[in-house]
Amino acid sequence: MNETCGNRSIFKEWRRDPECLTIWALLTAEERRDDLIAVSIWSVMLSFALISNILILIGIARSATMRSATSYWFIISLAICDIVMAIISIVHLLPATAFHSQYVDKSAWRNIIMLFFYDLFWYTGVLQLGLMACNRFVSIVYPMEYKWMFSRGRSLAIIFFGYFLGFLVSLPTLFPCCHTLWDSSMYITVYQPMDTWYKYVDMSVNSLTLLLMIVSYAVIIIKVRESGRAMAKYQLTIRTRQANAMMNISENGCNRGQLFTGPSVRPPRSQVSKKEMRLFIQFFFVSIVFLMTWSTWQWLPYVSDSKWAYFIMTSLFFINNSVNPTVYLLFNTQLRRELHYLLCRHRVISENKKRRTLIFNNANGDENGGARHSNRSGEESNGRSNVKVTGSTNSRRGFFIRSSICSTSSATSSAFLNFNGGAKHVIVEHHDEGENDSSVSAV
Repeated sequence: MNETCGNRSIFKEWRRDPECLTIWALLTAEERRDDLIAVSIWSVMLSFALISNILILIGIARSATMRSATSYWFIISLAICDIVMAIISIVHLLPATAFHSQYVDKSAWRNIIMLFFYDLFWYTGVLQLGLMACNRFVSIVYPMEYKWMFSRGRSLAIIFFGYFLGFLVSLPTLFPCCHTLWDSSMYITVYQPMDTWYKYVDMSVNSLTLLLMIVSYAVIIIKVRESGRAMAKYQLTIRTRQANAMMNISENGCNRGQLFTGPSVRPPRSQVSKKEMRLFIQFFFVSIVFLMTWSTWQWLPYVSDSKWAYFIMTSLFFINNSVNPTVYLLFNTQLRRELHYLLCRHRVISENKKRRTLIFNNANGDENGGARHSNRSGEESNGRSNVKVTGSTNSRRGFFIRSSICSTSSATSSAFLNFNGGAKHVIVEHHDEGENDSSVSAV
């Protein structure tokens, strides 16, 4: 093997030497070892970003409720942007870092075009973050105006307008005055030329979006706290009135044992504290990673020339691609439920079958016991009870049923069916042929 492969002083020589593009050179030459470390770490980050965003799309696509909610359309759009950026990084940035000029030259048009598409979806994703903040702001602060402002047609128009703005902002990078190029030897994307006016456009778009996010989420958190305090005050008032009513009944000489035992009077716990914390954590992680990503890219090249500092800075871009789906998977219960069923379908189906068998056996036992009790009391001569349960439910969600079988002998039985979800419409009917009585309960 050529001895120059590990010589830092002639770094550009080994990049063009085919003998250096071997596994042995990759493991022994100092510069190649650095590339191997960078590419390996980035491969893990990008794989996680790609898989997590795809899971977000699958989870939303599987749920009719989430598909029909316009707020999730912005999440879908942002996930698409992250997926495209991850794919561009995998097919272009990683090979360019591993093979340098053997794969693509820094000033090649292929490098310019690929970075243009990366910038297009980066700016579109940034604008989607701002639009999501506005969507949540309107839904909480002005809920009566939400359906009008974010109707289906209007939401689609807003999303496509975000893509159009992203295209306009990234378009100057195709011209010589404003190129953004991937420097594979320093692990960084740079302006070409360095003093281009385009950096002020980039700074304006990112900073204004971040400011919009901060203002929107700050108002949302304040609104949620005020709502929580109002709810706590209302609950305290209700409990106080119940306690006063119980005391008045007791003072009038009623038997204490006949009193209805209401809820204990105590200061209520905050009902929205968890919501506040989750909302704050979501905003904190998304905003902090976004702020660190674009701000370090703006000022770090002016204060450091270490490629490992640039490596950390570029890694933030790949972390930014995965932070949004990670936050949604951690804090969105409905998404987690859909993905849990998708990934653990066979186990969930098996557990549901066992649960249904056990519950129906118990329900049949309760029905038979009630019939025997009626026969012993002699209140029914030839009565026969039939129970009919009808309902509609999603096959992968199931339902809850609470039924009460009532007869003239006041014999009751109940069944609690839990098929891993909630029912849209469930009816439990009881018919007593001897007395022509029936009772219907719906859940």
